[in-house]
This record gives sequence, C-alpha cells and structure tokens, in this order.
Amino acid sequence: MAVVAAAALALGGLVFTDGATPAAAASPPVGIVSIASSVDPVGRLGVKLNCSSKKTCSGTATVRVSGVNSSKARFSVGGRKAKIVRIALSAKQLQSIHDATGGRRSVEVRVQTKKPVKKTVRKSRSVRMIAPLRVTSLDTRVSSAGRVGFTVACVEVRACKGSASLTLGGTAGGRVAVSVPAKKSRSYTAVLNAKQRATLSAAAGGALGARVSVALSAPIKLTVVGSGSVRSAPTPPDPVDPPDPIDPTDPGGGHEHGEDPVYSHAYQNSWRPSEYDTCTQEEHDGYAVTGPDGKLYPGWHPSVHERADGTTCTFGHEHGDDPRRSSIYTWVLQKLREENPEVDGIPFGYTSERLMEYAEANGGGVHRHEDDPGHKVVISNNQAMLRGPYPADQTSFVDEFGQSKNLRCDFLIKIHQGSHSPDATRNNTHELFYAMKCNDGSELVTNKLTNFGDPNELATSCSREFSNSLAAFSGAPLHLETSGSDLPQGEGGERHLPTTGCLAQHMFNGSVGVDSRYPDGPLFNDRNDFMASPDSVDPGWWWAGYEQWQSFNTIRAVDGTLLAQYEPWFGIQNPSRYWDETTGQIAYLNDLAWADGNHQLIPSSIWKEQRSLSPAAPIDRKDPRAYFNGAQRDAWLAKALVKNESGHSTLYIDPWGRNAQATPFTGAIRIHISERDNSALVPTTRPVTANRGGLAGYTREGAERSGPTAPRKIRHLDGSLTNNRFFFNYGIDAQGDDLGIHAPN
Repeated sequence: MAVVAAAALALGGLVFTDGATPAAAASPPVGIVSIASSVDPVGRLGVKLNCSSKKTCSGTATVRVSGVNSSKARFSVGGRKAKIVRIALSAKQLQSIHDATGGRRSVEVRVQTKKPVKKTVRKSRSVRMIAPLRVTSLDTRVSSAGRVGFTVACVEVRACKGSASLTLGGTAGGRVAVSVPAKKSRSYTAVLNAKQRATLSAAAGGALGARVSVALSAPIKLTVVGSGSVRSAPTPPDPVDPPDPIDPTDPGGGHEHGEDPVYSHAYQNSWRPSEYDTCTQEEHDGYAVTGPDGKLYPGWHPSVHERADGTTCTFGHEHGDDPRRSSIYTWVLQKLREENPEVDGIPFGYTSERLMEYAEANGGGVHRHEDDPGHKVVISNNQAMLRGPYPADQTSFVDEFGQSKNLRCDFLIKIHQGSHSPDATRNNTHELFYAMKCNDGSELVTNKLTNFGDPNELATSCSREFSNSLAAFSGAPLHLETSGSDLPQGEGGERHLPTTGCLAQHMFNGSVGVDSRYPDGPLFNDRNDFMASPDSVDPGWWWAGYEQWQSFNTIRAVDGTLLAQYEPWFGIQNPSRYWDETTGQIAYLNDLAWADGNHQLIPSSIWKEQRSLSPAAPIDRKDPRAYFNGAQRDAWLAKALVKNESGHSTLYIDPWGRNAQATPFTGAIRIHISERDNSALVPTTRPVTANRGGLAGYTREGAERSGPTAPRKIRHLDGSLTNNRFFFNYGIDAQGDDLGIHAPN
C-alpha cells in the first residue's frame, strides 16, 4: 500500500506526521506522558517526555495557545528514560491564559523528534496561570487630597516588580512604581490627575468603578487587575457644631449590645495585647476588613507585623493559612462583592453579627460570640477527591466534551477553633465559612454557624474512630456531660477533646516496653511521636491529647429540601487545654511536663524539653515557650454534596443554614450554590479514617494540601527541626523560626 508523504494518522487522540506508516507511528520514539496543570511562577510549562528508544531522543517541544504566538524549547532525553522539559511561555501567552474565563485555557504541546527518527506527536490540555502578584485591597474613598490607596501581595518565592496605574470611571491615571518582596504585602497610593478629579466631581458623591492594573516586569511579564468602586470623601463636620456626645450608658444608641453601626461586635471586642505581645491593638485593627453588611470586622493577618520603619512586632496568635494563597480567593471575593462592592476580605464573626439581628427579628433567641484568636483559615488548592483510602481511588466524571476527568476541588475555609478555654467543652456552635470550587462545576460559598455535636457534652479523644487496630475504641464515642450552654442541639458531628481518663490510660499508665516491631528502637517507638505517649505506637501518629472537631453541615430550603451538605473535620495536635472529669473543669497539657508517669520515661520528648525550662515548677501556659499553643493543626476535607434544583444559585439562609430562599430577609446571610446535582459523585460527605497514617493514604482527605502557609515541622528548644507528616505548624515560619505564638491562640 502506498503511503502519502506528510499524511497524518490519528491514533488514540495523538497525531503523527512526517509520512509515518501505521506500524511505525504506533511506537513513536518520544511520548508525551503529561502536561503540568499550571504554569510555574516564572512562566514555564512543564511537559514530561518519555523516550522509548534505546538511543537518546532529541528534538523540539512547542507550546501553542490558540490565537497567540508559540514558544519552543529544545530537549534531549536519554534512551529508555523520562524527563520534564520546561518551556518558557511568552508574555502574550501568559496574559492570554491568565485572562481566560475561569483562569484556564487550552494549550497544545507539539513534540518534534529529530533523533533517532523524525516523528511528531501532539497533546492538548487546559492549564492555568497563577499570578505571582495580586491586588488584595482598594480604598473605597478618595481622600480629601485626591489619593486612593491600594495593597498588593507578592505570593511567590521571588520578588514582584513593576508599575501600577489607577483607572477611575474610565479615566486612566499615572503610574506608580511597585516593588514587593517575596511573600509580602505592600500598600501604595495613587494620586488622581486633573481628568480623574473632574470625573469624581461629576459623580457628585456617587460611586465610580475603579481598577488597579499592575504591569509586572518580574518575576514574569504579566498584567494583573483588581477592581472595586470608590467615591469622594465625606464632607468633614462643621468644627463649630460638633456631633452630639455619646451617652456612656448607651454608646450604641439603644441597641441591646451597645454596638456602633459601623463596627461589628467582633471588631469592638477583638484582640488586646498581653504582656507577651509586642504589637499594639491599633496595629491589629489595621488588618480589619469590611463585611457584606458594610461593618468592620477582624480579618486575617500575619503573626508577625512589619512596621513602616522595617521593625517587626508579634501578635502572639495566628489565623492559619494566608487566604490570598488560595486559588479561589479572588473568586470568593467576587461572590461576596456581589452583595457589597466594598468587601475586602473574609470577615471574622460575621455570622454572629447576623445571628443577633436574626434573633431580635424573630422574637429573641441565643446569641453567640467568639474570641479573635480562634479564627483559623484552611486552604487546599487542586485537591484530588478520592472515593477510597488509596491514591488510585480517583473520583472521575465525564465532562461536557465527553472526556473523562479526575475530580479536583479548591477549598477556602475559615473555622473558629479555640483550644485554650472551656468554651468548646460546653458550646457546640462555631462559625464556619466554607468555599469550594470543583472542576465538575460544583460550587459553594457559604457562611453559617455549625454545630459540632450537641451542647453540654463532649466526646473523649480516645473514643473516636481510628485508622489502624485500636479495636477497643471502635464503638460509639464516649460522651461526658458538661454544663453552661443554652445553644441548640446539633444535627451531627462531634467534639473529641482530650480528657483525664484518656491521658491516664494512654500516657501516664501507657504500656511500658519496646515496640515488638522495632526491638532495637527506643522505648515506645517515639520515632514519629515527639509527644511520647506510650500507647501511640499503634496507630503511630495518634496520641491521647489530640483534638478532632467533626463538623456536619446542611443547607436546607424553607420546606426542608436538602441543597448542600459538607463535613470538614479539623484537628489540633497541641491544644492548650484538656478536660478533667474529676473536677468538671479544664486543666492544661503544659503542666503535665511536671507530672509523674510513663510519659517521662521517653528520653527525648516534649515533656523533657518543657521541664528543662523550669525544673522546679511549671512555666506559664501563656508563655510563648510553652509547647501547647494550639498552632499544630490538620484538616480532613472530603467531597461536598451539591443538590441545588431551586432555580437560583444565589440564596439567603438564616445563620443556622436553614430557610434558604431567593429573597433576602432580616438577619439573612447571602450564599452561593451552583445549580447542579453532583450526588452521583458523592455517595458520602464524611471523611474516611482508613489509612490516614499509612504511606498509601498519605495524600487523601487533605492530609497533604497544596497552598498552606506553614511548614510540617516541629521546632525543638535548641532550634532544630523535626519533620511531621500530618500537621502544619503555624507557630513557626518556613525557615523554622519561632513566631511568638502562645495561648490563647
């Protein structure tokens, strides 16, 4: 049979050219194993190539973006080997991918092999561009001097440089030089020009659309944009007619809680520095954000604040992951700004504020307020959503083009999880902000009060589900009665907290001896257990002082129809408190370093280190040197059920997640649920405990997450670091330096 030169033969989605016969084309010397899902921070796309020939394969790899130019890179792969080739994309390609809907665009990779034989193979996939710099805030008011402030964050490992310009009401302004160190934020000011001032004046106090465009020159050439709205500054009050004095007995104008309408309860009762903290309250308040109701709320901030003069100070507490590192942070803000364009972050305590209004509008009811340090952000980018305990158990679906894909989701979560006070021993209700966006189209942006079990009880830490062979504790959780809460019953979930009984059984009186699996190892096999809990040998990563909060959440319509369900769990490896059932009060894990028991037999442990600080008496549990500060945490993130057939993606719920409807009402919280039904992919929303501790299940349920801004390490008193496979330590930075965290945190 004659072969036509340059004919193309399509096999299995790949295209071979250069006159190849079917037999020859069936075995190209170079195959495209995979294409990276995203462009790296310096603008390169990784392509993994495999050379099936005995000889070295060489040639050219080209990336094409439809309607834009192409980029090339030469490659050379050893015989019978694989290699990742990184192709630097052009500025036009990067911008095209960045600006695409959803931040993703299809690219084609063409590999032309010249040696050992000439062949061409192609493969396409959708990739995304994660901008190294983001516009995180934009002032909503123009100052009387005609200035507008904005903040940008460099979220990558290299410094970000370029220039920014402000466009106001369609009128462009001058440029401002921008230079932001890696993983830092910087604030800048744009001065309005004459045309912009005229545009602002013509608006007569009305809001104008504003856009900050930052043209980056490093680490890559890319333009990023942040949008909002601004208006002129309010006219200052007449100095001869000052505002009426505030009645000190009723500073809120008659509101039950004495609230200023501009400031939320959470903001007015936010953090105050202790003797261990070096930052001021004013510096903490500087990180406040505007909520959907227009009020100021506490927001995320770094543990260490950098002042304008270059010096630093510490707040003594942390709020988990930097939300700006989330792949969906901008998308989440867009959803929140649909209600109020001035929203500039995730507000802490927003649902509690709405609960006050909802309760008063409905004849009274409970209120719920929580402290500032307990708000913790959890992010996970591009997480594989599995259907079983092993990485191979991928959940797959068929997209609108008939292609099979593995389910992946982005999560941005904020939970209140205080671990220092009696609060969680009796109160089951805590604020949970939950945002999820998956590649099958499932989306959630919700904010509600979640119940971890029932009030006035807790479940002991040693009676929860375990991953391996603690069969004695595989039954129902053991609940202990507490008192003092008037919050409503929960609809599921648990609060597993450490108790005297658990600590006595598994730490003070834990099995003494050598692990039979490692007869030459140290006592109790503390290789992976710095906590030195004797019975933690099996299942290894667990110890009796571990807290696990299991949430259970539903969003229901007025008639009770289920619209969404999700069950993230949150763990704490080093909480400050435990429950003493003999006294009915909390006690502190820090003090156990000075108590007798089998845990003291471990030659190298946290107990030995803590006691060495003060051999005669315990150190203050609030001292930054105290190990038990609640900063080592993990998260269990399973699939969420979305079953919204209401005909509306924007809904309003009460603070408990009920009465979802399309019409707003007093005390309602606006949420987003995509109009779809993913129940075929979500047989359960409950995380799976199987193989959490084994290498086979290392990546499941959020044990390993992309995006967290804390290392998985333990810092010892001598400054040395120990790797920790499961817990992110928010008490130290990436280099292992201490951040001054202490209880309450």
